[in-house]
Amino acid sequence: MTTVVLRLLVAAWILVMLARASRAAWRHRRLTLLVWRRIRWRHVLGALGLLAVVGTLVTTLLVHVPGMSVGLGSLVGSSGNAVFIPLEEAVSRTGPVPGAGPDWALLLLSTAFFGGLVALFPWLAFIEEEVFRAGLEDASWPRELGTALVFGLAHLVMLVPVGAALAIAVAGFVYGRVYRAAYARTDGRGAPDVAVAAYRPTRRAQAAAARERARVIDEPASRTVELVAPSPTRRQAEAVVAATVWHATFNTTVVGMVWLAIVLSALA
Repeated sequence: MTTVVLRLLVAAWILVMLARASRAAWRHRRLTLLVWRRIRWRHVLGALGLLAVVGTLVTTLLVHVPGMSVGLGSLVGSSGNAVFIPLEEAVSRTGPVPGAGPDWALLLLSTAFFGGLVALFPWLAFIEEEVFRAGLEDASWPRELGTALVFGLAHLVMLVPVGAALAIAVAGFVYGRVYRAAYARTDGRGAPDVAVAAYRPTRRAQAAAARERARVIDEPASRTVELVAPSPTRRQAEAVVAATVWHATFNTTVVGMVWLAIVLSALA
């Protein structure tokens, strides 16, 4: 009984959080469209490759390393991401009629839920990249690895087991590499205004931008004219968008795989 109540509370909390995210995503819908328009086949293929790596690591850790299956999800009888609990609860209350053919309720509910979730991914990914990647442009390797680990462990609040959180850290490290590469190749002049307007630099990002400005001031006069125009903050915003594209593509790929499995199960 306690588990049932906890699951319902988690489902309600997730729905409230998604509703709040929906309002914010709607206000920044131009940013969402920008992210979708930037997705290319290399992002899709890269996301599939990253999913294979993360999935293999999750399986290895959960099966072979003691303690890796521990997580808050055990309190509510879940071994996956809490974001799926509202759908699980809805489906459990609309079970298929034996011999009635495809489970249309499951198909409709999962399609509607995942469709709404995918629509939020660009904005949600942008926020996470803003928090966890912005400011890493001059970070040392230990700091970059540490930030990726924190990113993975932050997912423990979404009820994933420890093994999954550590595997997610690998994805976080990849996004960090994307961010740094994008920052290095842009001068900020071409950063989309919609991204710059939405971007809210963290203290780490502000400190990194201040270091970059100080470096420019210390440059010889012959180079100062060349370097003073680009804005570190605009470069950060552009790099955050680049990482967001990969992040949103990966999340969409994961949900797409789950949805496909549900469709095949419902039709069977």
